[in-house]
Amino acid sequence: MKNTTKYRSGMCTRTRFLSVPGKFTVSKTDDERVHDSNMQRLRGTRSVEMGSSVYRGTDKEGHPFVSNSMSLDSSVFLKVPSEKDCTRSSKLRSQSDSDVIDVEPQTTSSRSRKKNIAAAFFGRKKIGGRRCSVSCTNTHSAKRDNFIIHVPKPSGDVFYPQHPVVFEVNQEEQEFYIRQEMFHRPLALQANITVLEAKGLKTDSEENCNPYCLLDIYHPLKRHSSYSPKSSPKTSPRSSPKLKKNSSSTLPVIHTTDTEEVLRTNTAKHTSEPQWNEEFELPVEDFLTDEIQLYIFNQEQENGAEKPQPDKHHLLPSLLRNVLHVHDHEKWDHHLFGKVVIPVREIPAQGCDWWWDISSPSSKGSKLPCGKCRIKLHLSHQQSSVTGGQLFSVEDYYQAAEQFYKQAVKVREPNSSLDPHLSVRDIRILDLFAQSFGISKLSQILIHIVVLLEWCNSHDDITTVDQALQAAIQELQMIWASKQFDLSHCSQKMPLTDAEIMMYRRAASGYIRTLSKHLDSNLELFPPYLDNINALKQKFSVSILLLELDLWDPKSSPHSPLSQKILLKLQEDTDRWISEKVSLIFNHDAVQDPVIPRMTALVELTNLASSHCLPMGVVSNLYNTLGIGYFRIVSFCVEKKISSVMRGLCQELDAYQRKYHQYNVNITYSSRLALRMYFAAKKFYSIVRDNVSRRDVFRLTIQQYQDWFLDALAFWLQTFRSECLNRIERALEIDKDVVVTHSLVKFSNSSVDVKACFAQITEEWRQIDYHDPDAAVMGIIKITDLICDGTRIYTEKIHAMMEKSNFYDNGEKQFDITERLCITLNNIEHVRQYLKELPVLLDWESVCMLLSTKHENDDIGNKAISTLSRLIQSSQQEILMKCAQLITQIGEKMKIDMARFMELFTQKTPEKASSIDQLFQYLSTNLRTLRERLFDSMYPHITAQLWKTISNLMEEQVFVGERPEYYCQMKQFLRALTSFFAKDGLEEDKIQIEEYKKLKDRLELNSLSTEELMLEYFHSLADEIVNETPSEFLGNLAVKLSYIEETRGNVTIFVKVIRGSDLPGLDHSGLSDPYVVVSLYPKTMFGHNKPQKTKIIEQTLNPVFNTTFQFPNVPREYLSVRGAVLLLSVLDHDKIGSDDFAGEVSIHLSSITPMEMSATVDSKPAVMLPVKRPTSQTEGPYKVLVERSSWDKMAKLFITDRRRFIEKQRKRTDLNSRMAGFLSFFRGRKS
Repeated sequence: MKNTTKYRSGMCTRTRFLSVPGKFTVSKTDDERVHDSNMQRLRGTRSVEMGSSVYRGTDKEGHPFVSNSMSLDSSVFLKVPSEKDCTRSSKLRSQSDSDVIDVEPQTTSSRSRKKNIAAAFFGRKKIGGRRCSVSCTNTHSAKRDNFIIHVPKPSGDVFYPQHPVVFEVNQEEQEFYIRQEMFHRPLALQANITVLEAKGLKTDSEENCNPYCLLDIYHPLKRHSSYSPKSSPKTSPRSSPKLKKNSSSTLPVIHTTDTEEVLRTNTAKHTSEPQWNEEFELPVEDFLTDEIQLYIFNQEQENGAEKPQPDKHHLLPSLLRNVLHVHDHEKWDHHLFGKVVIPVREIPAQGCDWWWDISSPSSKGSKLPCGKCRIKLHLSHQQSSVTGGQLFSVEDYYQAAEQFYKQAVKVREPNSSLDPHLSVRDIRILDLFAQSFGISKLSQILIHIVVLLEWCNSHDDITTVDQALQAAIQELQMIWASKQFDLSHCSQKMPLTDAEIMMYRRAASGYIRTLSKHLDSNLELFPPYLDNINALKQKFSVSILLLELDLWDPKSSPHSPLSQKILLKLQEDTDRWISEKVSLIFNHDAVQDPVIPRMTALVELTNLASSHCLPMGVVSNLYNTLGIGYFRIVSFCVEKKISSVMRGLCQELDAYQRKYHQYNVNITYSSRLALRMYFAAKKFYSIVRDNVSRRDVFRLTIQQYQDWFLDALAFWLQTFRSECLNRIERALEIDKDVVVTHSLVKFSNSSVDVKACFAQITEEWRQIDYHDPDAAVMGIIKITDLICDGTRIYTEKIHAMMEKSNFYDNGEKQFDITERLCITLNNIEHVRQYLKELPVLLDWESVCMLLSTKHENDDIGNKAISTLSRLIQSSQQEILMKCAQLITQIGEKMKIDMARFMELFTQKTPEKASSIDQLFQYLSTNLRTLRERLFDSMYPHITAQLWKTISNLMEEQVFVGERPEYYCQMKQFLRALTSFFAKDGLEEDKIQIEEYKKLKDRLELNSLSTEELMLEYFHSLADEIVNETPSEFLGNLAVKLSYIEETRGNVTIFVKVIRGSDLPGLDHSGLSDPYVVVSLYPKTMFGHNKPQKTKIIEQTLNPVFNTTFQFPNVPREYLSVRGAVLLLSVLDHDKIGSDDFAGEVSIHLSSITPMEMSATVDSKPAVMLPVKRPTSQTEGPYKVLVERSSWDKMAKLFITDRRRFIEKQRKRTDLNSRMAGFLSFFRGRKS
């Protein structure tokens, strides 16, 4: 039969016919007849083989016939029944596996374009299952070589009695096409397999489970194997027919040629539930006996890494290794999970998507599965020219679908809508046609969409099939999306041909043009209300779906006709709406000062416009699909009108504020209104700026909105200050009773309200966000100063309230820390803490940096930051000073009670350790209240104040001149108090204050013995000689010092007094008669060493003595005693009365160095030491010894001895210091 070529709508379509896949066989010899009988048993039918070359003609009686004369031994005619035969065969009957049907003939005009496709549907055979729609069978007539072709009985889901009506052919033509098509049907089938996933694979661990699949199709007849493989377990649809088994083997033996390929999936890594989702095609040679075999393996690993996947040409040995000669080893490869065997004959015509049991390779005869595998299967004709004929294409499917839709319109009910809706049976027939010839589901749906779109265009109706089009397009999108996942070849990602895409573009463009003609002029496009959006979305739903499909040329604009019409309508609606709203603003001319109501109306309009211009995803997506920037268009239209009105009203408002600047009410109201207008303009500009492109921003007049409010800025700050002060007054007025806001909160409503006021001012300024650095810095300074003043005013008013409540008056009652007092302190601290947040809240650094950048001078920005910092520091210092006054007063009030409790252990019963407990109890009670109610930042301040008060109080109450035991007890009480405050959290540096150190030193000295006090006194006296410069120059004394070791741990100290220089003159002549007394102190240690003195040198200030003294039997350890000294006293000899004291030199014994036994003191270097006069000490050891002298004899003797030198110091009679030095130089040289 020749192929006919048709042209329709610019497309080349080759009409082809659906053939029955299968072979016709006929017996030629006796041996072949036996072989064919065996084959028939295997197939379950009695078919005969025919060749592919077919001839048409008429017999002697004029009946048409079809014959195949090339492959038969004798001439075989396929008799076509006449009309009489058809009439006699009007009843349905069954013969063998086929049924015969008689269809009423019908006469109609010849339509060659439709008849070729009709033949394919009339000659349709169901692929899969046991039924053959058309078969060649023996009629048992007189002539054995004659065969009759019977038209099969229409099965419920395949054949359709209206085929002749759909394709407009009569019965004679129908039967002719059936017989004609029978011998040109494709002979080769293929199995389309999609390996989806598996589950339940038995493995030791997920880490070592890396499954993959090998696929092959088993042809038992071609390969002459002795039996076919077993099918999957019973859960599979049906097992294959069992052939005779080989007694020597229980497993299949597969013979595969070298040219065949074993298909392989990718490896799923580390999972026992792999997902492959890979598609394969396998050729089917014998429909009844072929079986699909799938083996699931585990990927081998070496050294923790997987082996690389081998080439597919090397996969066959891997498969055969597990299936060949297994009976010899009686075990399977441990890398094989199992297999699935699927008979081809059990695949349904419509395909299937089933879970198949995986049979275990190691179980002999066991039917227990070792997992499940999900496989999608369907059969189709092989798309190859090897079969001898050409298959049908998408163009043929398009023509068939078009005929079915037309017939659906014709047979609709009389009163129903003109909706080309296919029945389930029509869709089923078209699906089987597409599956048989490999037409993808994507192409099918696309053709349906094209047919529906063309129907809309031809009938000028866009609403009837909208629902059907939406469903079809959405299904197309889902299938298209599924094609994009995990595709191994780029060709698979483009499953549509150019012809199909061109069909779609042509039909969709026509639909969009039709839609633009029917655009409703009453539909409002602005404002974007929900009802309008839904109506528009419903009207454009199909066109949007069509445009969203990725099937258009990027350079084309299919939406252009519709977009232009919508764009014009959108601009008209926007201009009309904004013009109506602006006209309403100026309807207040009759009002005095109309700028206020006009500005109020403009604020409302600006906020409304902002809400309408705010992008909404549903609106943007709807218009973007049509190539329209909806919010960009409306933003330009609305902004142009609002900007001009706003600029004019701002100028009018500035004039109004200058006019009423002396009236606070007018200024406050107008400033608040201007601020609302500013925020509305800022929000509107932000939205509009985001809606347009960056290069279009300069076209916006609203971007200059900050310049329109510069004059109003000063009035805003004035309003902020007045509102802040009024709010502080109201907060304190409400909070007279210091009501706590919450049981867990440590401050009252007043501090919360004041801080909220500060936060509101700060936040409003942040929202103002002036871009000009000069205006921004000016505003920040004003805001900072405002908040600092508010904090100071709040603190002062709280102090005034405390004074009125007589808090600063001293009372005799016991004072306890109350909750109200703690809350008062907390309120001040709560407000003060906000000052620390201002640098961050107002962003000082960034604003000042912009100021420096604008003026190109870093000093300007630094000076601004310095000014702001000084404002904060001065305010905080004043607040802390007020807090310190309050805390000091708390300490003074508690001092009365603490003094009463302290008397118990300082004066009344110091010997009792428990006498301090009452003070601890009093402190614990009050500190607990402070700790619970005070802020953590305030608590250390008040505890430090209490510690200072206790230190001063104890200093006052400790007795004077008591025995050392008393002071030791006081030291213990002081340590207990120190430990108490340290445990309470007072830091060490806060404990070590001057008051505490003074008290501690006093207790330490008073607890020493008299001898220890003497040593401390002489130690300080010797240190003064070394470390301090004398306040009065009294000359120098030159000496040499050393000692020699003796026996029994004693030493002998040698002292050589060499001379004195510049000694003070004490006689009336201005000169002195000096001599030196050398002594070891204190006398309690060196009582056996008597003082020694030099000779008297008369009438000189620079005497030369050169006298050596020895102090033997001094214990060696005395040299290292702190305070042991050598005292050289310089005296003026008077003949009448006692000698006068000129000065003294004190030397630490530890500073004297030893010398050898053979050496003398002359070998030591001389030391020049200044002569000093001791003074009366009001602090230190001397004072303690004076206080102790009333009951201590040793102290009394020491004080008496030292008073000779301290109290009886005669004034100098020599010349002034310079002259005395000058004269002493010459006198010294003379001497």
